Amino acid sequence: MVEKLSLPFPLLSDPRGDLIKSLDLWNEEEGVSEPAILVLDGSGAVRHLYSGGSDFSDRPANEDLMEILDGVEPGGEPGNGGPAVRVSAGEAEDASVRPQRPAMTLDALRPYYLGAHFTAVALQKKLDGGAKETVAAYQALVDEYNEALRETARS
Repeated sequence: MVEKLSLPFPLLSDPRGDLIKSLDLWNEEEGVSEPAILVLDGSGAVRHLYSGGSDFSDRPANEDLMEILDGVEPGGEPGNGGPAVRVSAGEAEDASVRPQRPAMTLDALRPYYLGAHFTAVALQKKLDGGAKETVAAYQALVDEYNEALRETARS
């Protein structure tokens, strides 16, 4: 994803939930992380935490996130006593906090995002005002994810 999106920073994989659990963002009942965005420096220290969103689409604007990232120093010594934040692809696949619920395949994600798109379209027709705008923003996000999925499948 870093290469595909030309991101100037690495992305974190936390398959065991070490970091999420240490920040008290783990929802034990659902078996998932609470919606959150974390920005870590090169040492693994949390420099920004956005949490409290209701779902994955409730997040700061991309411009705001990039501004936050611009203010974080990339250096530092990894492993300053915090959770391990670098894992191999194999470990991410094998050491998930939810082994009974494997990651969705690309083929399974296609109908998922298509369904989310059409659900948003249907909701927009029934809503007015701020709710309609919120659903429109959600639809745009789903469409952005769906396009990234199509690009990934092509490569």
